[in-house]
Amino acid sequence: MRLSIVTINLNQAAGLTKTLASVAAQTFRDFEHIVVDDGSDDGSVDAIRAHASALTNWVSEPDTGIFNAMNKGVRRARGEYVYFLNSGDWLTAPTVLADMLGRGGDEDIVYGDFLRPDGRGGTRYCRQPDRMTMAPYLDWGYCHQTIFYRRRLFEELGGYDESLKVVADWEFTVRALLARCTARHVPLAVAFYDAGGSSETNMASVPRERRVVLERLLPQAILHDLEQLRDATIELARLRPLATWQEAVRESNIFISLAMVARWWLTCRLGRRHVSKGGRA
Repeated sequence: MRLSIVTINLNQAAGLTKTLASVAAQTFRDFEHIVVDDGSDDGSVDAIRAHASALTNWVSEPDTGIFNAMNKGVRRARGEYVYFLNSGDWLTAPTVLADMLGRGGDEDIVYGDFLRPDGRGGTRYCRQPDRMTMAPYLDWGYCHQTIFYRRRLFEELGGYDESLKVVADWEFTVRALLARCTARHVPLAVAFYDAGGSSETNMASVPRERRVVLERLLPQAILHDLEQLRDATIELARLRPLATWQEAVRESNIFISLAMVARWWLTCRLGRRHVSKGGRA
């Protein structure tokens, strides 16, 4: 079997229904779909039963947290790859799985892009970098809802660290990168990511947990260099709009352009004069 899709749910009956429908509509069929529900009491179990014919297996029982539930799903998985699409998120088109697995090659990790609300009632396309590197993991990293993991990674690296409350998915991908796993980016929107997951609803815990993870996994010298790179990238992004504005002003104002040419000419003249005087000395 090529793929195992795992869906985690807790009291999100409406969102779960949309998630299940988007999976059932896929043209690619070489997959299993596993639902792990944390004993919901809002009608979620009724939604699961209504889609039971499209599910490989499902369970509704209390767990100790979202990453305990995700590990439970991984243990049930039998596919070559594992993909997590949790309740409230959905696949963007019926051909997503066919496109991702058809174009992903034989990499350890295959990932795409995602859509999310733009705050104005529409959606925003979020493109991820073509190379998966460590630098983004000093911040949010890559969207978990876009990543297809080879299942053997969970066997080789261990599952999600359940001692972490909000960043265990982020931490698992960091471990995979440090283990030299290969990755390929497929530039298409995999899922609509409806913000509000555990990491976004527990924002205060995110920096602390990330710091604990990075200090545990990385030598201090490497972590220091990565943090400097992150700070330089942030500063470059801050300055880029100013550089764009300056260029626009130069192009639209001939007097500024002439002044800049004059300044350049004077600088060159003064530089040559300085060199001349240095030569006579």
